[in-house]
Amino acid sequence: MRIKAISLDIDGTITYRDRRISIDAIRAIRLAEGLGVPVMLVTGNSVPFAEASAIFIGTSGPVIAEDGGALSLKGEGTMRKRVFLADMDEEWILWSELKKRYPEAELSFSMMERKAGLVIRRTVSVKVVREIIGELGLNLVAVDSGFAIHVKKPWINKGTGIERACEFLGIKPSEVAHVGDGENDLEAFRVVGYRVAIAQAPEGLKQKANYVTKKTYGDGGAEAVIHILRKFGYLGEEYENPLGDT
Repeated sequence: MRIKAISLDIDGTITYRDRRISIDAIRAIRLAEGLGVPVMLVTGNSVPFAEASAIFIGTSGPVIAEDGGALSLKGEGTMRKRVFLADMDEEWILWSELKKRYPEAELSFSMMERKAGLVIRRTVSVKVVREIIGELGLNLVAVDSGFAIHVKKPWINKGTGIERACEFLGIKPSEVAHVGDGENDLEAFRVVGYRVAIAQAPEGLKQKANYVTKKTYGDGGAEAVIHILRKFGYLGEEYENPLGDT
């Protein structure tokens, strides 16, 4: 098996708990890019946030946002093409009922930018959200990423986003290594060829991983990228690690 691209979650994977980005993770990503391994950011964040992150971090692969519901693809020059894979008809029905029953419920500040799913702050539990989805008979799923509750169509997930992105890269999903730390990374693990879980990830994700990092959060993300580059022959074991003991 040959890995030709790396897909990376953002929050908790290349950032710390407070969402500050790890400098070592940026260095590792740029090392991968310099070795000819394109990096895709795969996130529950909105498209504008993910696009800006890709520019500042220095990734060249497609950007997969809204938990796989939206893609941002490089065009000519600085132009980008956005592709949305779902609408939000039933999501707004759910939100209306949830807010009626739980006035403390809050949407993410980024909701005005979103077109493929709701993001609800954790002022209510994912259990409550799932119960209302069931009561109303809506064709939706709710996933707790550890940072927020993502509500979307059942076919919208990071796995389907990676599959679509690979069509544009001209590679197979099995030629991608994915790194993540949350429940919403399980579907990505389902389609890729190599799976890395960050140390603080839930046990269910760790059990599906080929490798679990020793370090947590963004430092674990840096460790994961270096591990992948070594595992698949982009870096020799004798290569002096630019990130120290990662």
